[in-house]
Amino acid sequence: MRDDGITPPESLPRTSSEHDRRVSDRKARQERANTPLGRLLRYLGLVLGLLIGWAIGAALDQLNAMQHPGPYTVMAAAALGALGFLTTPYIVFWLFDRLSATVRRVTIGDFAALIVGLLIGGVLSALLAWPLSLLPSPAGSLAPTVVAVVLTTVAATATVVKRDELLALFQRGTVAAQDAPIIVDTSALIDGRIRDLLRLGFLQGPLLVPQSVIYELQQLADAGDAQRQTKGKRGLDLLRQLQQDPSITVVVDATPPTGESADHILLELARTHQGRLFTCDHALTEVARLAGIPVLNLYALERALRPPVRPGDTLTLKVLGEGREAGQGIGYLDDGTLVVIEAGAQYIGSQVTVTIQRMLQTNSGRLVFAQPVAKEEQG
Repeated sequence: MRDDGITPPESLPRTSSEHDRRVSDRKARQERANTPLGRLLRYLGLVLGLLIGWAIGAALDQLNAMQHPGPYTVMAAAALGALGFLTTPYIVFWLFDRLSATVRRVTIGDFAALIVGLLIGGVLSALLAWPLSLLPSPAGSLAPTVVAVVLTTVAATATVVKRDELLALFQRGTVAAQDAPIIVDTSALIDGRIRDLLRLGFLQGPLLVPQSVIYELQQLADAGDAQRQTKGKRGLDLLRQLQQDPSITVVVDATPPTGESADHILLELARTHQGRLFTCDHALTEVARLAGIPVLNLYALERALRPPVRPGDTLTLKVLGEGREAGQGIGYLDDGTLVVIEAGAQYIGSQVTVTIQRMLQTNSGRLVFAQPVAKEEQG
């Protein structure tokens, strides 16, 4: 356990849900191996194994001055042919699943940056190929290939790492709001409503989930308290659903832990990627706003979407108790907003018609002050 309370991934126990997922993936590959495509791959693996085994066995027979085809040729061809027949569909489907998962995590921006980097490296390699080929042998034959591999690798890596800076340079501005990544807080995943906001189109952009958030959810899921376990499992289940939704792009930040707090990591990611922070934490919201980072607070959105109540409106509600000041009564609107009724203590336990006088916005929510309507005014 580190000082920031986050347990490194290697020390976290694997949950049963992760084990079940791996078992289900293995069963799915076994089922696909028995499909027509799987059987075709088996026979292709058989033929490829026979050819490779035949070539290896023939070389061994020649080394031992045996007549071709000899025993090594037959044994190597039979062994590799059988191995190819048994394993080829599983290997192909496993590689396909891994490649699909990797491609799914890559954003369009990263993919475009990679292509640009490969093009830049290819052009530079082509320009240097002829001068390098004039070098004395064997450098003249090896240098163009080595330089091409190095240049394309360096150029592709540089463009992916500096993607945001390059986009800002070409666009001469910041990243568009709908393309900026959404950095997701632990509280937002536990709340769960982010998925509906994304599917309905109220939120746009890829989701960026830090490793520290996943560690916090894992710790909650493994906690001894049942309520904390429920929160952690709900957050992990939602994250898995988001990853499986083809309409939602989820990127897990692979930056290794640095010992900083989870809130600090969230703020740094939002600043680095010019993204928006999505959270339900009021304190984190205030810190992010002071740092100039755009914040999407779900509770603030919820308060903004409450039915509007304005000074001068008349409504009927039940007086439930006494207020802080003498003679005051209190009641609640349908959305849970507290209403302080002046001279309303006499109406406790009954319905009363009130007129809204004024409203006050506090850190804990909205506060409404009202005045009872006189009976002659009601009539």
